[in-house]
Amino acid sequence: MNRKTQAALLALALFFSASPARPQSVKLKVGYPTTVGSMGVVWVTKEAALFEKHGLNVEMIYIAGSSKIVQAMLAKEIPIAEIAIPAVIQANMAGADLVMLAGPNHKPGQKLMVKPEIKSRTDLRGKKLGVTRFGTSDDFLLRYILNQWGIQPDREVALVQMGGSQEILAGLSSGGIDGGVLSSPLNLRALKLGFQMLVDLSAIGVDYQGAGVVTTRSYVREHPDVVRRYLKAYVEGLHRFKTDRDFSLKVLAKYSRIGERDMLEETYNHYAVKVMPRAPYPTMKGIRLVLDEIGARSPKAREIAPDSLVDLSYLKEIDSSGFIKALYER
Repeated sequence: MNRKTQAALLALALFFSASPARPQSVKLKVGYPTTVGSMGVVWVTKEAALFEKHGLNVEMIYIAGSSKIVQAMLAKEIPIAEIAIPAVIQANMAGADLVMLAGPNHKPGQKLMVKPEIKSRTDLRGKKLGVTRFGTSDDFLLRYILNQWGIQPDREVALVQMGGSQEILAGLSSGGIDGGVLSSPLNLRALKLGFQMLVDLSAIGVDYQGAGVVTTRSYVREHPDVVRRYLKAYVEGLHRFKTDRDFSLKVLAKYSRIGERDMLEETYNHYAVKVMPRAPYPTMKGIRLVLDEIGARSPKAREIAPDSLVDLSYLKEIDSSGFIKALYER
């Protein structure tokens, strides 16, 4: 081997040894509590292989109801989940250390679907209304609107835990409940089955912090690199959700098990077009709304500051680097 060949081989060896190593793949379980469009970002991130791009081997786990997800998180079975702020508040009031890292759902997407014979809010008294589980977004928002109408939940109206959104629709169909809280695309299926919308909670004019990235503060401390990678994948998934309609519709169809194009289009338009911002910062105003409403029943909630429920340091780091801006300038 002559000197030129030796020099070339040495140069190649130095080049590859100096090249940055690809991040080691980390296995990660991620929970989601419902099969409606508010889960669109995490579904698209998974299906577009963006978690893998950032060195994460993510297993998506469906557990109906955010309160059940919280139980799994506190048992350290699931480190990260896509859940809304009411579940975070309730858990932390009981001593948990949950924290929201990103939250693109700034408006409620739920609708109160009822039997045709229920014509107005006054007809709700004495009826049974379904929610997924107590402590979830569905439960919070239903209680909120009933209180706004001067109707006492659990006294004048029975609230029934159904388990999941699909079970609410099944309960309506079987006559087991008189109404229930559903989001698109399932509320559209209910319309086609002959039920009617009594109120569209997205149109009541309030900010509300729905589903977002939630973990524990202890997990953030122990796994900062995983958190950083997860959020980079997530904001890239949000970009894909907002800019690739056809791909996103296919993903929504897969996870919601809804095949009708009109239902999927309306779901996509609500979440990807109308509600979700490019940078998924949670809404502090929406968190305050939830704290005030819970505080009417549990005064301890009034002592909680909205910013104590979030950690935006990683999202701000990603945003300030120009990563999010660059995605939309492609």
